[in-house]
Amino acid sequence: MPALAHATRTAAPLHAIATSLRVQEAKSPLSGFGTVSHYARNNTIFSEGEDAEYSYRVVTGAVRLSKMMPDGRRQIAEFALPGDFFGINWLQDHALTAEALTEVTLICYGRGRLERLGDENREIRAELFSTLRHDLWAAQNHLVILGRQSANERVASFLAQLMQRSKQTDKRVIDIPMTRQDIADYLGLTIETVCRSLTKLKQAGIIDIPSRHEIVVRNTAALRRAAQPEDTN
Repeated sequence: MPALAHATRTAAPLHAIATSLRVQEAKSPLSGFGTVSHYARNNTIFSEGEDAEYSYRVVTGAVRLSKMMPDGRRQIAEFALPGDFFGINWLQDHALTAEALTEVTLICYGRGRLERLGDENREIRAELFSTLRHDLWAAQNHLVILGRQSANERVASFLAQLMQRSKQTDKRVIDIPMTRQDIADYLGLTIETVCRSLTKLKQAGIIDIPSRHEIVVRNTAALRRAAQPEDTN
Protein backbone atom coordinates (compact mmCIF):
# COMPACT_ATOMS: atom_id res chain seq x y z
CA MET A 1 0.00 0.00 0.00
CA PRO A 2 1.44 3.43 -0.85
CA ALA A 3 2.71 5.29 2.18
CA LEU A 4 0.41 8.27 1.65
CA ALA A 5 -2.65 6.08 1.98
CA HIS A 6 -2.15 6.16 5.75
CA ALA A 7 -2.12 9.96 5.91
CA THR A 8 -4.64 12.75 5.86
CA ARG A 9 -3.80 14.75 2.74
CA THR A 10 -4.39 18.48 2.49
CA ALA A 11 -4.29 20.61 -0.60
CA ALA A 12 -2.95 23.51 1.49
CA PRO A 13 -1.32 23.67 4.93
CA LEU A 14 -3.56 24.09 7.97
CA HIS A 15 -3.55 27.50 9.66
CA ALA A 16 -1.59 26.18 12.65
CA ILE A 17 1.33 25.08 10.44
CA ALA A 18 1.19 27.77 7.77
CA THR A 19 3.95 29.93 9.22
CA SER A 20 6.33 27.01 9.72
CA LEU A 21 5.62 25.76 6.23
CA ARG A 22 6.24 29.16 4.65
CA VAL A 23 9.55 29.55 6.47
CA GLN A 24 10.80 26.13 5.38
CA GLU A 25 9.59 26.53 1.81
CA ALA A 26 11.23 29.94 1.50
CA LYS A 27 14.59 28.37 2.34
CA SER A 28 14.28 25.45 -0.07
CA PRO A 29 14.61 25.24 -3.85
CA LEU A 30 11.91 22.56 -3.61
CA SER A 31 9.39 25.29 -2.74
CA GLY A 32 6.14 24.69 -4.58
CA PHE A 33 6.63 20.95 -5.02
CA GLY A 34 5.24 18.11 -2.95
CA THR A 35 2.04 17.39 -1.04
CA VAL A 36 1.31 18.36 2.56
CA SER A 37 0.22 15.37 4.64
CA HIS A 38 -0.64 14.86 8.30
CA TYR A 39 -0.02 11.80 10.48
CA ALA A 40 -1.43 11.22 13.94
CA ARG A 41 0.84 10.23 16.82
CA ASN A 42 2.15 6.63 16.58
CA ASN A 43 0.96 6.21 12.98
CA THR A 44 3.29 4.44 10.56
CA ILE A 45 4.48 6.58 7.65
CA PHE A 46 6.19 3.70 5.88
CA SER A 47 7.43 0.26 6.88
CA GLU A 48 10.68 -1.56 6.26
CA GLY A 49 10.49 -3.43 2.96
CA GLU A 50 7.78 -1.23 1.42
CA ASP A 51 8.32 0.35 -1.98
CA ALA A 52 10.21 3.61 -1.60
CA GLU A 53 7.68 5.69 -3.53
CA TYR A 54 8.04 8.92 -1.56
CA SER A 55 10.58 11.07 0.26
CA TYR A 56 9.61 13.45 3.05
CA ARG A 57 10.49 16.66 4.85
CA VAL A 58 9.23 17.34 8.39
CA VAL A 59 7.28 20.57 8.84
CA THR A 60 6.09 20.05 12.40
CA GLY A 61 6.46 17.20 14.88
CA ALA A 62 9.03 14.41 15.02
CA VAL A 63 9.53 11.07 13.27
CA ARG A 64 11.26 7.93 14.50
CA LEU A 65 13.24 5.79 12.01
CA SER A 66 13.92 2.29 13.28
CA LYS A 67 14.62 -1.34 12.45
CA MET A 68 13.41 -4.45 14.25
CA MET A 69 15.99 -7.13 14.95
CA PRO A 70 15.15 -10.83 14.41
CA ASP A 71 15.08 -11.35 18.20
CA GLY A 72 12.46 -8.63 18.65
CA ARG A 73 14.76 -5.84 19.80
CA ARG A 74 14.43 -2.44 18.20
CA GLN A 75 17.28 -0.21 17.03
CA ILE A 76 16.38 3.40 16.34
CA ALA A 77 18.60 4.83 13.62
CA GLU A 78 17.52 8.47 13.66
CA PHE A 79 14.96 11.04 14.75
CA ALA A 80 13.74 13.41 12.03
CA LEU A 81 12.86 16.86 13.39
CA PRO A 82 11.35 19.97 11.72
CA GLY A 83 13.30 20.87 8.59
CA ASP A 84 14.82 17.39 8.21
CA PHE A 85 14.44 15.21 5.13
CA PHE A 86 14.02 11.46 5.47
CA GLY A 87 13.17 8.53 3.24
CA ILE A 88 15.45 9.71 0.42
CA ASN A 89 16.26 6.28 -0.85
CA TRP A 90 17.72 5.33 -4.21
CA LEU A 91 17.00 1.65 -3.52
CA GLN A 92 13.64 0.13 -4.41
CA ASP A 93 12.56 -0.59 -0.83
CA HIS A 94 12.72 1.27 2.47
CA ALA A 95 15.39 -0.16 4.79
CA LEU A 96 13.77 1.32 7.93
CA THR A 97 10.32 1.91 9.39
CA ALA A 98 9.20 5.52 9.93
CA GLU A 99 6.66 6.33 12.64
CA ALA A 100 5.19 9.59 13.91
CA LEU A 101 6.43 10.32 17.44
CA THR A 102 3.94 13.17 17.75
CA GLU A 103 1.31 14.62 15.48
CA VAL A 104 3.35 15.22 12.35
CA THR A 105 2.97 17.38 9.27
CA LEU A 106 5.14 16.41 6.30
CA ILE A 107 5.81 17.51 2.76
CA CYS A 108 5.85 14.40 0.59
CA TYR A 109 7.74 14.17 -2.70
CA GLY A 110 7.12 11.46 -5.28
CA ARG A 111 10.34 9.60 -5.95
CA GLY A 112 10.17 9.82 -9.72
CA ARG A 113 9.48 13.54 -9.70
CA LEU A 114 12.23 14.19 -7.15
CA GLU A 115 14.74 12.33 -9.32
CA ARG A 116 13.70 14.36 -12.37
CA LEU A 117 13.94 17.62 -10.44
CA GLY A 118 17.40 16.63 -9.25
CA ASP A 119 18.48 15.99 -12.82
CA GLU A 120 17.01 19.23 -14.15
CA ASN A 121 17.65 21.75 -11.38
CA ARG A 122 21.14 22.42 -10.01
CA GLU A 123 19.88 23.95 -6.74
CA ILE A 124 17.61 21.00 -6.01
CA ARG A 125 20.43 18.57 -6.84
CA ALA A 126 22.72 20.45 -4.43
CA GLU A 127 20.10 20.29 -1.68
CA LEU A 128 19.62 16.56 -2.15
CA PHE A 129 23.37 15.92 -2.07
CA SER A 130 23.65 18.09 1.06
CA THR A 131 20.93 15.99 2.71
CA LEU A 132 22.68 12.75 1.78
CA ARG A 133 26.01 14.05 3.13
CA HIS A 134 24.35 15.00 6.40
CA ASP A 135 22.71 11.57 6.64
CA LEU A 136 26.10 9.92 6.12
CA TRP A 137 27.71 12.11 8.78
CA ALA A 138 24.87 11.37 11.22
CA ALA A 139 25.18 7.61 10.62
CA GLN A 140 28.95 7.70 11.19
CA ASN A 141 28.54 9.79 14.34
CA HIS A 142 25.91 7.35 15.62
CA LEU A 143 28.32 4.46 15.11
CA VAL A 144 30.98 6.25 17.17
CA ILE A 145 28.47 6.90 19.96
CA LEU A 146 27.38 3.25 20.04
CA GLY A 147 30.86 1.78 19.72
CA ARG A 148 33.14 4.05 21.73
CA GLN A 149 31.23 6.00 24.36
CA SER A 150 30.14 5.09 27.86
CA ALA A 151 26.47 5.23 28.84
CA ASN A 152 26.80 8.66 30.46
CA GLU A 153 28.72 10.00 27.45
CA ARG A 154 26.06 8.69 25.06
CA VAL A 155 23.25 10.45 26.91
CA ALA A 156 25.22 13.71 27.15
CA SER A 157 26.10 13.49 23.42
CA PHE A 158 22.44 12.93 22.57
CA LEU A 159 21.36 16.03 24.50
CA ALA A 160 24.17 18.10 22.97
CA GLN A 161 23.05 17.05 19.49
CA LEU A 162 19.41 17.92 20.21
CA MET A 163 20.50 21.31 21.53
CA GLN A 164 22.48 21.92 18.33
CA ARG A 165 19.51 20.91 16.16
CA SER A 166 16.99 22.97 18.11
CA LYS A 167 15.11 25.64 16.16
CA GLN A 168 14.23 27.56 19.32
CA THR A 169 15.74 30.98 20.00
CA ASP A 170 17.03 29.72 23.35
CA LYS A 171 18.78 26.50 22.38
CA ARG A 172 19.29 25.59 26.05
CA VAL A 173 15.60 24.62 26.19
CA ILE A 174 15.36 21.24 24.47
CA ASP A 175 12.06 19.71 23.37
CA ILE A 176 12.05 15.94 23.96
CA PRO A 177 9.34 14.47 21.70
CA MET A 178 10.67 10.94 22.14
CA THR A 179 10.11 8.68 25.16
CA ARG A 180 12.89 7.49 27.44
CA GLN A 181 12.54 4.06 25.78
CA ASP A 182 13.06 5.69 22.38
CA ILE A 183 16.24 7.33 23.66
CA ALA A 184 17.41 3.99 25.05
CA ASP A 185 16.78 2.22 21.75
CA TYR A 186 18.66 4.94 19.89
CA LEU A 187 21.67 4.84 22.21
CA GLY A 188 21.80 1.06 22.65
CA LEU A 189 21.05 1.28 26.40
CA THR A 190 18.34 0.18 28.79
CA ILE A 191 15.68 2.65 29.87
CA GLU A 192 16.97 2.38 33.45
CA THR A 193 20.47 3.40 32.35
CA VAL A 194 19.11 6.40 30.42
CA CYS A 195 17.13 7.55 33.47
CA ARG A 196 20.17 7.14 35.76
CA SER A 197 22.38 9.13 33.37
CA LEU A 198 19.83 11.95 33.17
CA THR A 199 19.59 12.00 36.97
CA LYS A 200 23.40 12.26 37.24
CA LEU A 201 23.44 15.23 34.85
CA LYS A 202 20.68 16.87 36.86
CA GLN A 203 22.42 16.27 40.19
CA ALA A 204 25.61 17.76 38.74
CA GLY A 205 23.71 20.96 37.93
CA ILE A 206 24.22 20.50 34.19
CA ILE A 207 20.53 20.11 33.28
CA ASP A 208 17.07 20.56 34.73
CA ILE A 209 14.12 18.33 33.80
CA PRO A 210 10.93 20.38 34.23
CA SER A 211 8.87 17.71 32.43
CA ARG A 212 9.32 14.44 30.57
CA HIS A 213 9.23 16.33 27.27
CA GLU A 214 11.54 19.21 28.12
CA ILE A 215 15.12 19.50 29.33
CA VAL A 216 16.84 22.78 30.18
CA VAL A 217 20.63 22.90 29.82
CA ARG A 218 22.08 24.93 32.71
CA ASN A 219 25.74 24.52 31.79
CA THR A 220 26.42 24.06 28.09
CA ALA A 221 30.20 23.73 28.48
CA ALA A 222 29.80 21.07 31.16
CA LEU A 223 27.36 19.13 28.96
CA ARG A 224 29.85 19.13 26.11
CA ARG A 225 32.61 17.97 28.44
CA ALA A 226 30.35 15.18 29.71
CA ALA A 227 29.89 14.03 26.11
CA GLN A 228 33.65 13.61 25.60
CA PRO A 229 35.41 10.29 26.32
CA GLU A 230 37.03 10.18 29.74
CA ASP A 231 40.82 10.32 29.92
CA THR A 232 41.91 6.82 30.87
CA ASN A 233 45.65 7.60 31.04
